[in-house]
Amino acid sequence: MKKRIYDFAVIGGDLRQAVLAQILTAKGCRVCHYALCRPIDDPGCHPVSSLKEAVLCSENIIAPVPMTKNNMELNHQIQTGDLCLSSLISLFSEEQYFFAGCIPAKFREAARLRNVRVFDFMDSEELSVFNSIATAEGAVAEAITKSGRNLHGSSCLILGYGRCAKTLTVCLRGMFCHTTVCARKPQAMAEAAILADKAVSISDFETHLNEYDFIFNTIPAPVLLKEHLVKMKKHVTIIDIASAPGGVDFAAAARLNLSAYLCPGLPGKYAPVSSAQAIADTIFNYLGQP
Repeated sequence: MKKRIYDFAVIGGDLRQAVLAQILTAKGCRVCHYALCRPIDDPGCHPVSSLKEAVLCSENIIAPVPMTKNNMELNHQIQTGDLCLSSLISLFSEEQYFFAGCIPAKFREAARLRNVRVFDFMDSEELSVFNSIATAEGAVAEAITKSGRNLHGSSCLILGYGRCAKTLTVCLRGMFCHTTVCARKPQAMAEAAILADKAVSISDFETHLNEYDFIFNTIPAPVLLKEHLVKMKKHVTIIDIASAPGGVDFAAAARLNLSAYLCPGLPGKYAPVSSAQAIADTIFNYLGQP
């Protein structure tokens, strides 16, 4: 086994990972990186030539949020050929720490069998709440850039009422949008009715689909199908921020000439610095370091 000469290995991912590597280096940590989306211009942050070298030489491994693109390959933006889950598992050794977001259950169990301490960023309530801010702001930015209409005074529908949907509701109401939330559970509907202009059940949402200028989906399941899309305004802008593949029939939307967009990784696109700092804080809190 190679001697562990790095405190952290940062691998794959979007701009959050690149910024995170720099934050850790600035904190005085020994950091290596592999397959980031951009070069790091910092002599204290060392590039390595392979995933094997990154893992074997580091105490803590930090993978992306989300960890995978298809439950097989690590989420990254560079074609490297060796960033797959099976190769990563085989490199782990006892007492290492592994950090990532949305870690598949089978991978988590396999890592723990090798006595690797696994931490999923999505298990952190504080980080999830913070992440919802970056996601909501990103969703608003996507809506603004992809539509020729003002959000101010527009009619908006939000599908779902989880963390991101709640934060998005507050953002849209603050921009004086007429906001309707569609939720499944009665309790969620009751909570949504406090913040939104209106709350409807998932069984009733299609009744007024022709009223909305913007639709934001947060439900990671098929929810906007062809029979729903044909009822919408021709100028509607649909922003889907649910986990891939989202909840929209994008093929049907294209045939109907509707503007529908799957928008993953919004924190990394619009707020990589703030998001990376939140991830770093979460890691240090977990490790018990200042």
